[in-house]
Amino acid sequence: MAIDNFVLSLCLILLFGRLLGEAFKRLQLPAVVGEILAGILIGPSLLGWIAPNETLAVMAELGVILLLFSIGCETSIKRLFQAGNSAVGVALLGIALPAVVIGLVCLLYLELPGFTSLYLGCALTATSIGISIRVMAQANQSQSQEGHIILGAAVIDDIAGVILLSLLFNFASSGEVGLISSGLLILKIVGFLLLAPPMARLLLYLFRAVKPREEETGYEAIVTMILICLFAWLAHALHAPALLGGFAVGLALSRQFISPLNRYLQNPFAFTHEMEVESKPLVDIFAPIFFVYVGISLDLSQIDLGWTGLFTLLMLSVLAIITKMMAGLRVPGSLRSKTIVGSAMVPRGEVGLVFAEMGLQMEIISPKLFTELVLIIAITTLAGPLLLKLALAKEVRKDG
Repeated sequence: MAIDNFVLSLCLILLFGRLLGEAFKRLQLPAVVGEILAGILIGPSLLGWIAPNETLAVMAELGVILLLFSIGCETSIKRLFQAGNSAVGVALLGIALPAVVIGLVCLLYLELPGFTSLYLGCALTATSIGISIRVMAQANQSQSQEGHIILGAAVIDDIAGVILLSLLFNFASSGEVGLISSGLLILKIVGFLLLAPPMARLLLYLFRAVKPREEETGYEAIVTMILICLFAWLAHALHAPALLGGFAVGLALSRQFISPLNRYLQNPFAFTHEMEVESKPLVDIFAPIFFVYVGISLDLSQIDLGWTGLFTLLMLSVLAIITKMMAGLRVPGSLRSKTIVGSAMVPRGEVGLVFAEMGLQMEIISPKLFTELVLIIAITTLAGPLLLKLALAKEVRKDG
């Protein structure tokens, strides 16, 4: 890609992504949907100013790695133990139901190939919890029992989603679905998730020790990018998605990082906090590039606007919503609690889009299926917060 085309494309992606993302936020809607629409607007579907190409795809992949780093920074392993059986039940049911139901519908009703059906089912298992938590916080419910269950389930959901993506990534690359190879891959992924954060944490101490005494602006941001790139490379070397490396480094920076070494080493909170703050602009720049590029990759001409095509799209969207809502059945207590937790699990958002983009790049799904999958993710991303607001509003009226 020529430099003039590249800089102009990057300018348009950042400009329109920001404009539409901010517009959606002001409408109390997820910014990610606005960023996807920005890509549709400037991409081949409408204005045709930018076309998908390898250079922008690499930029988008870096955006995903930084996005998973940001998710890792917000992940607390302690919540896995604090949330209890309810969070585990919600997470597992919310993963199993969409994968099985949507996978079987794609296989039996749409008559898609087995692996493609499995991939589509798995792509709709991952919850974008940040959107729901924002709604809970606005209603002062983030510290409620339901809020804690949602947070705990989200941690399990994120890790399970990353493992699922890694397994499917490896199957698509090697063509092997054997029990031994699958078991070895799971062991490698789990081993990486267990060992990489402590390794990154130890490197943090090293970088902190050699930090120049003068106020070096940008030192923490450079260290963060060094670690992200190093562990992304290590993850790829283990035949897992590179984004797993970003997630591991984020876990290492987490405020509630857990390690046996904690009792021997002083918590480097000031340094890790500065790393997180310094690297935030990088995330703010590169993460939207991924979402806008998803919109650019969409080909709306692939959509079947006939009754059959629209019915299929609506049916899959409804199934994607219902199967996640049913995860709330594992919550003890009132129907209201079950509805709140179930609604919070509905939005797919970022991780689902990562599934979609990787599936398209590896030719697991066709451009038509990719477009339909992104539209389903967008529908759930909008429906989840609306359902959650309704559930919370009903309780406010009852209390009043």
